[in-house]
Amino acid sequence: MTEFDPKTGKFTHFMDAPSSYGITFDKEGNVWFCVLKTDGTIGKIDAKTGKVRHWSPPTHGMPQRLDLDSNGIVYFSERQGSKIGRFDPKTETFKEYPLPGPAGTPYAIAVDKDDTVWYNSNDQDTIGRLDPNTGKIVEYPFPQSDGLMREFFLDSHGRMWFASPTNNRVGYFYLTRKTESSRN
Repeated sequence: MTEFDPKTGKFTHFMDAPSSYGITFDKEGNVWFCVLKTDGTIGKIDAKTGKVRHWSPPTHGMPQRLDLDSNGIVYFSERQGSKIGRFDPKTETFKEYPLPGPAGTPYAIAVDKDDTVWYNSNDQDTIGRLDPNTGKIVEYPFPQSDGLMREFFLDSHGRMWFASPTNNRVGYFYLTRKTESSRN
């Protein structure tokens, strides 16, 4: 991973963050990333010190994308492991949520304003919703086949945006009513 400072024109290379993928930032400006390998890790670059740390998920499921909830909990897709991973930076502990079906293959992942985790399943053409409080997973069929989605983006209205390059489509989804996983 490389950082560029436009004021100085200098690049800083983080050699301990190889194959960085699915990058996001926490509230303190720290950089979170996945190392895109079968036995890949999730990692963090401390914004103040530049120190890089890595944590190995229990399953070697190729962590690919990640997002953080309002409490700083990291959720990540384990594409080859067909699981959603959860990492608590305060306790440095992992939890994994196996996905339904024969090939969960999560790729895109995002956390909404209610701390619900959304993901897509590339091989099953579904969009899934994980309630991390209960572990309950609900999947919704994607309206097109080959529902490959690489990233989700939450807008200020609570809509989750995506692009499906195999279908040449851009769209969004949202729940039309409150669910048991929604909070006030």
